[in-house]
Amino acid sequence: MLLTETIKSTTSAIQKRRTVQENKKSTEDYSKALRQLAQANDTLKTTLDCAVMMKSAGIVEHPLMMRPVRDELVEYAGNCGKGIYEGKLTLDMVIAFKAKGDAVAEQIKIVWKDAVTKYAEGTKGYLSMIGGLTDNPKQAKELADSISKTVNGALSVTSIKKLVADVDEAKRITHGFSLNPEIEAFLQKVSSQQATIVDLTPNVLTWLKEKKLTSKLKVRF
Repeated sequence: MLLTETIKSTTSAIQKRRTVQENKKSTEDYSKALRQLAQANDTLKTTLDCAVMMKSAGIVEHPLMMRPVRDELVEYAGNCGKGIYEGKLTLDMVIAFKAKGDAVAEQIKIVWKDAVTKYAEGTKGYLSMIGGLTDNPKQAKELADSISKTVNGALSVTSIKKLVADVDEAKRITHGFSLNPEIEAFLQKVSSQQATIVDLTPNVLTWLKEKKLTSKLKVRF
């Protein structure tokens, strides 16, 4: 075999092998992009579910996703969808989509930290004040602790459901005590161990008798 033919044959073999390797790498990259897209999509779905649930539960008053942000997400998602349809999905497309979704998730987490405190603090405060006066003080304390734990915990669909259920239960317990400003001020002093005989005004004494709580309070030096 002539040298030129040998070189030509060798070059052809190398080219074929390179093509096979490139095709293999292309397939691996495409599969990796699909896997990461599926993960990013699941994460975004969880984020959006939390946002919708926070609004429907009354934890926030306004929708958490403004139209421009939603339009950007739709655009990035559309690019990925088009890439799949045409068989040209790339990691760059997925990374851009994921980055936008992560940014939205972080913003919603920030809103959650502020909104959830406002949503629960009043009810939890009342529960903490009257917990010792309820029929089951231990249960009241555990409920107040559970609310605090959720408020200080991570955002998730499960945490939102639990918070709503716990706050509803706390409201049910506190509702029966009919707390007006004078009674609330008295209970705050009792809770902080600052109440004195002077604080037992006629209205407070009447309230304690109506709620059958006189035997649950003690006078101490």
